[in-house]
Amino acid sequence: MSKKMTFRKKSLAVILCLMMAAATISGCSLEPPAQGNETEEDENSLEVPEVKGSEDEVGVFTLLVPKGMDAETTISDSEIMLVDDDMNAIILQVAEKDDAKEYVKSMMEDDDNFEEVEFTLDGTTWKGCFYKKKFVVWAKIDKKIVVATGDGFKYTDDITLAVLASIEVDSDAESVNLGGGIGAHGGTFTYGEGLYTVSYPGSLRVTDPASEFGDLAAVEGNQTIYVTSIDTWSGITDLTNEIERYYEYELETISIGDFTGYLYTYEDFWGDITADFIMPLDWTYRNSWGEMDAVYIHTSGATKEEALSEGFMEVINSVYVDPSNVTDEGPNTVSHSGSSNASGTYEEYWERGWYGFWIVYDAGSEFEDDIGLAYDCLASFDVEGDELQLQLVDSDGDMDFDCRFEIVDDGYDSGWLISLSGSAFGFDIGNYYDSGATSFYIDPEETYFILKDYIQFEATFYEDDDTWYTIKTYLRPWGSDFDDFYSISESDLPDMCVLWDAGYADMYPFNYDDWYVPQMNDPFPGIYAIEGN
Repeated sequence: MSKKMTFRKKSLAVILCLMMAAATISGCSLEPPAQGNETEEDENSLEVPEVKGSEDEVGVFTLLVPKGMDAETTISDSEIMLVDDDMNAIILQVAEKDDAKEYVKSMMEDDDNFEEVEFTLDGTTWKGCFYKKKFVVWAKIDKKIVVATGDGFKYTDDITLAVLASIEVDSDAESVNLGGGIGAHGGTFTYGEGLYTVSYPGSLRVTDPASEFGDLAAVEGNQTIYVTSIDTWSGITDLTNEIERYYEYELETISIGDFTGYLYTYEDFWGDITADFIMPLDWTYRNSWGEMDAVYIHTSGATKEEALSEGFMEVINSVYVDPSNVTDEGPNTVSHSGSSNASGTYEEYWERGWYGFWIVYDAGSEFEDDIGLAYDCLASFDVEGDELQLQLVDSDGDMDFDCRFEIVDDGYDSGWLISLSGSAFGFDIGNYYDSGATSFYIDPEETYFILKDYIQFEATFYEDDDTWYTIKTYLRPWGSDFDDFYSISESDLPDMCVLWDAGYADMYPFNYDDWYVPQMNDPFPGIYAIEGN
């Protein structure tokens, strides 16, 4: 393929049920609504209407009960239902924040008619979804998560708004389960026909296996501890990347039997402290039930002490993985080492010479025809203290990347890189943390669980809002045998040239066999030695 794009060279060439306790939970992506004391109104602010009724205490709630409606508790004091003569109803529940987010998401996934909604009412932001005279919204009130479900009411009806604006919640209110009933009290939970077991305090709640927060919820007072498995290495990577990218976290390693687990604690969007424990396994464990590559345990609390409660640590330290379920297909490519960079190994990791390719992954306007354009390349990384210089040359002899990075200490031999300055394809590169700057980052840990010594990164370059392109770059150290991609499951292949859906065939640079393989065991020839089209 000729290089018809030269970038700057070219110019730069649910149906809602009245009893929500039977509802199932699925994945979550909605951001949490804020508990606000805002005085300035915005376009999403709704006025509180005047509705006749009486202020009553019902279960853990103090609220307005509109005239003509009855309010009573249902499965517990933490769930109440307001019903009128026509059997139109509003259900209020105190729930876990993760359950609330996932429940809203499940409504939208189960029925395409539901639309997202966000509004502010009397200083509190509600978020959720609605469809005609049905809705489910949630907010943080008095440090509790309240889920409101309507059947026969719009979220904008006077009665709905008046009820929501009036809600107060008892500080001792316990959460109800949006995904099923409470089961046994204390004991041992067996997961996946014995793939692993944990001991749990409090009450046991078995949740929907398809949900993000999986198969066990140990409820102890107001704390819920979720336990599940992760069945792919990419799943582990996605989770750790999200934590390490978006939060200021503390990381502690904990030995459990023959395995090492990683305990992350960080402040989440609510201001609560979240604790995530991930225990990767050296082998995939599989039986007739399924398979797993890690054990995942999650909880949160108002403080670190509340999150890392005695019950939570009891669950973590009780994990037992049954060795009889290990597969005979060989170990996972790597395990999460947690090795320190204190020995000065940045140079050892980066300064090896790298070979791979870049590809136009996506583009807009005049660059759309260049999607799929790919070039072999050689790259070098030169470490200078806590900074690093990347230079990358393609098989036309063009210096496509000449960028400087800050090395961020993440506890591993490579660290991860955030751009500071330089140029790429004729564009100026800025600091990754500066809003609006053309910038990117490189994090080997994103692919660490897929294959060792393999990195990928992407950067998007804008001529204007409609004219842009995204370059994805894939590199391995000089001398790497790319055939070892066949050692991993095709379902775990990195997000590479999905443009052609060709699986393993896309893992190789175009000139891999003809140019690279004959000299791959020779010393790195330097970045300008690259040949081929």
